[in-house]
Amino acid sequence: MTGYDDGHRYDVAVIGSGIVGLFISYTLAKMEGNRLKILCIDKECSVALHASSRNSGVIHSGIHAKPGTLKARLCVNGNRMMYTILDRLSIPYRRCGMLIVCTDDSMGALEELQRRGYANGVGAMRLLHSDEIRRIERYVKADTGLLVESAGVTDPKALAYRLYEYSRASGVEFMLKSTVVDIGEVVDGYRIEIVERDTDPMEHDVKRRVTAGIVINSAGIHADDIAKMLGLKYTIYPCIGEYYIIRNKPYIVNSLVYPTPTFDYRGIGVHLTKRLDGTIAVGPNAIYIDEKDEDGDKVKGKVNKSIDEFYNKASEIVEGINREDLEYGYYGIRARLAGYGSRDEPDFVIEEYPTKFIHLIGIESPGFTASPAIAEYVVNMIRDRL
Repeated sequence: MTGYDDGHRYDVAVIGSGIVGLFISYTLAKMEGNRLKILCIDKECSVALHASSRNSGVIHSGIHAKPGTLKARLCVNGNRMMYTILDRLSIPYRRCGMLIVCTDDSMGALEELQRRGYANGVGAMRLLHSDEIRRIERYVKADTGLLVESAGVTDPKALAYRLYEYSRASGVEFMLKSTVVDIGEVVDGYRIEIVERDTDPMEHDVKRRVTAGIVINSAGIHADDIAKMLGLKYTIYPCIGEYYIIRNKPYIVNSLVYPTPTFDYRGIGVHLTKRLDGTIAVGPNAIYIDEKDEDGDKVKGKVNKSIDEFYNKASEIVEGINREDLEYGYYGIRARLAGYGSRDEPDFVIEEYPTKFIHLIGIESPGFTASPAIAEYVVNMIRDRL
C-alpha cells in the first residue's frame, strides 16, 4: 500500500450506504439552503448490497414492536413517511395490508399484537374470522386473523438506487470500495482513515484520510466494529435470513400473510409476501453464523437443510403448495442485538458518543420501513450543529 492520501474535510461523514445511510444522506441533501459537504463511505462496490436490498420489501405497520420503544415509534412514523416518499420518487408499491393468522394455540399472541397496535398508534386493524378471511385470502388455513391495513410492499433495491441518484445529484460524495480502518478525534471533529480497495490485482490499495465535523455510524452488521473504535461496546450477532420463491402459483396469496410471532430471537416468523412482480417470497428463517461476511458457498451448504422448514412453515399457513413449488431465492444477513435462544426484544440503538458521533446499532427489521424516520430523527439530533 501507498502512504496516506490526505483527502478533504466534510461537514458530515456517513459510514455505510445501506438504506438507512442512504436516507440520512438524502435527508441532509434536501435540507433547505443546504451547503453541507457530505461524504458517504461504504466498503462495497455499490450501495445497498446486503440486507437493505435482500429483504421482503415489506412496509411494516409497527404492530410487532414493543410499545414505548424507538423501534415502535420510528416504524409507525416511517410507514407514513414511506408512502409519501415512494410517490415523490416514483417508486412502485402496493398498499395491500397484512393478515396475521392465528392457530388454536396462538390467540394470546394475536391479542398481544392487537394491544401493541393500539398502543403504538398503528391505525386501522380488524379481527377477521373464517368467512372474511376466505374472501381476501382463499387458501389461508386459519379461522382467525388480524388485518393491518397500513402494511404494504415495494421494491427496496429500486428505492435505494433512487436515493443514491438523488443524493449524488445533490452533491453528496460517495466513496465506495472503501473500508474504515481507524477513527480518531481531532480538534474540530474526527479523522477517518480508510483503505480504498483496487479491483486490479496489479495495483495497490490506497490509504486515504478524511476529516469530518460530524460522523454517523450506519454500518449495519459492522456498526459495532465502528463503535468499538470510539470505545463504545456493543455486540452484533449476524443472522442469515433466507427466502424461497413460489413462482408458478401466484394465486396462493394476494397480500402479506404472517404467522403470530414468538417474540424472541426468531423474529416475526416465516411469512408469505406477494411481491410486485407477482411471485411469492417465503421467509425468512434465522440462522446465526460466526462470520459477518459469510460467503455464498457457505450459505448454499445450508440450503438443503432448510427447504423442509420453509415448506412446513408455509404449509401451516396456506394450502395448495407442494415442496417442489419452492425454489431457493436469496438471503440477507441481519444485524441483531439478540443472540441465538434469546427471549429479549432489543430496541434500536441510536446513541451519540462521543460528541457529534452518532451510532446506529442493531437496525434490523423493521429497519427498512423505519429508515426515513430514523434519518429524520438523526438529522434532528445534529441540526443545531450543522
